[in-house]
Amino acid sequence: MLLAALLGSAAVRSQAQDVILSEVRADATETWIEVHNRGTSTVNIGTWTLHCATTTAGLPNNYWWGFPLGTTLAPNAFLRVHWHQTAPATPAPGNLYTGTSPYGFLFGLGSEALSGNEGAAALIATQNNAQVISPTFMRDWVSWGTSGFQRENLAISAGLWEIGRYTPSIPVTGSIARDPDTIGTTTHPDESWFADFTPTPLMPNITGAVVQAYGTACTLPGHHLLGLPGLSATSLPLLGNSQFGFVVDNTTGIFGEYVIFVFSAGAAPVGVPSILPQYAGMGCQESIDTQQIVLTWIVPASLFSTTVPLPLTNYSSQVMGTELHAQALVIELLPGTNPPYQGLSNALRVVVGQ
Repeated sequence: MLLAALLGSAAVRSQAQDVILSEVRADATETWIEVHNRGTSTVNIGTWTLHCATTTAGLPNNYWWGFPLGTTLAPNAFLRVHWHQTAPATPAPGNLYTGTSPYGFLFGLGSEALSGNEGAAALIATQNNAQVISPTFMRDWVSWGTSGFQRENLAISAGLWEIGRYTPSIPVTGSIARDPDTIGTTTHPDESWFADFTPTPLMPNITGAVVQAYGTACTLPGHHLLGLPGLSATSLPLLGNSQFGFVVDNTTGIFGEYVIFVFSAGAAPVGVPSILPQYAGMGCQESIDTQQIVLTWIVPASLFSTTVPLPLTNYSSQVMGTELHAQALVIELLPGTNPPYQGLSNALRVVVGQ
């Protein structure tokens, strides 16, 4: 099960790696950067720096703001820094404001508003001007919209980022958010970030996402598949995740195969007979409820595996909690194929989360 694999993949971490950039919003309404302590110990970040990089022509493009002395983050706590924003008379707990005066920033460079189209942010474990330009003190980094920002090379040297990589631009009224449980498990660091159309400041970025496998895959004798057709999700079903979809592996892709993806509102009730043709000794039966089918897709099979994208972008928060049960049937339509039915995948229970 993909979700269980991700949640069970936590590695031993240093305290420095426990304090991470968690979410960034930058539009005309709100501009803030969220910091999260995913560790088990309180961390004093009162000597740390929040760094932001821009691409605005004619400006420094590098700005440093020091966390106030004594600032701490308890285990599982969040802190939101309102960048280039003036503090209200009584800031709400968990909220800090950089202000707009150049005297509130380090090294006399002042600041500028962030752009949601492209920018970068970093956490640096020092406020010393000779140390903030050393990868030794770099603790986290994110680039969005493009790459190649000043000081990005420090994050690359520290092993926190990769050259040429960046997250999506920040959607208007949305954010870029991070799944902390995928840190260190993705192929590239930016893949733990996703465009979030329903920001969750001072709260976890992921709530309620489920990918649960059940049922048993099967094939017919004499099939042309590479093995049992296994159904899985390409990533977590998170609102705003443009990379979500389904994939069936072991499709040969050279014998005129098609894959029918079937989505139902529930699992099959116990004892309900299969609607598929039953062949002697086969024993295959749908794991999803074929009486509650809400959607079917048929696509040509691809070599080795067949994917159907289902991007969860541009949906409202009402989609959260939606539950679907999916299963895939592989068939051959070449003349003379007998039987045309090649195999049936396992089923997946998927719940859209935040």
